Amino acid sequence: MLHDSRIAAINVPELVNMKRERKQTHYSPATIPPEEYAMMIKDHKESIVNIIAPRLAKDEFLRRARKILNDYKIPNLILVGKERHDDVLPGPSVVEALRMLRHERHDVALGGICIFNRRSSSSVEYPGHGEVNEPERVLAKASAGCDFVTSQITFEAGPAIDFLRAYQDLCEKSNASPLTVFISVATIPTPSILALVEKLDVVVPGRTKSRLRGDNKMGEESLKIATEVVHEIISRAESNGIEVPLGLQVEQIGVYNDKLSLRLLDNLYPML
Repeated sequence: MLHDSRIAAINVPELVNMKRERKQTHYSPATIPPEEYAMMIKDHKESIVNIIAPRLAKDEFLRRARKILNDYKIPNLILVGKERHDDVLPGPSVVEALRMLRHERHDVALGGICIFNRRSSSSVEYPGHGEVNEPERVLAKASAGCDFVTSQITFEAGPAIDFLRAYQDLCEKSNASPLTVFISVATIPTPSILALVEKLDVVVPGRTKSRLRGDNKMGEESLKIATEVVHEIISRAESNGIEVPLGLQVEQIGVYNDKLSLRLLDNLYPML
């Protein structure tokens, strides 16, 4: 995988354990920091490091980000928010963190997360009347210095197309250039991986779960589903005149899922 020329970069997540006590939430590292893993592979493949921005107090967050950007010389960061809107954490919001880092560095790539069908309450970062939809959230991130977004794992084309259409319309009304949106897909080799994906609040439609559970080779069926989803997104985007720049992210879930993930890349790469 490190030597596959089709792969432009490896996106390294920050994995944490979460503990909730009364109204307090604690996020603690579950593995080595993603920047340490990125340092191991940087001589072979460009890496993108994810940071959960609110997990650390502002000063600590800035020290960590500066170390990654300046000392480790990793110029690609994705800033991730808290898992739940009502989690109380000490650090900056994603929009605030983007502004802080963009103020310091204009020569690095800063990314965010996009959940196509998310709707949330308005706030200082995401102003509005009542609910704020995902195109409005992405536009706010772009205004704060975001360069691209990666989607949550996608198991159906409809929400992606609805988002892309609405986001393009919003950008045209706001006289803004759309960010690149990386569509994330994955294969699901086992029932335990399916359960893990749902535990992470990824939306898996009922018909998709039925297809996965109804096939003796869940991994093979998930390979077909992911291929169909990306093909439909690209086809419908073209037919609807959607010009939002698209990229592709193949997520590997599970240590032993690399071969199936590479087969998915074999299917999808010719579509790009």
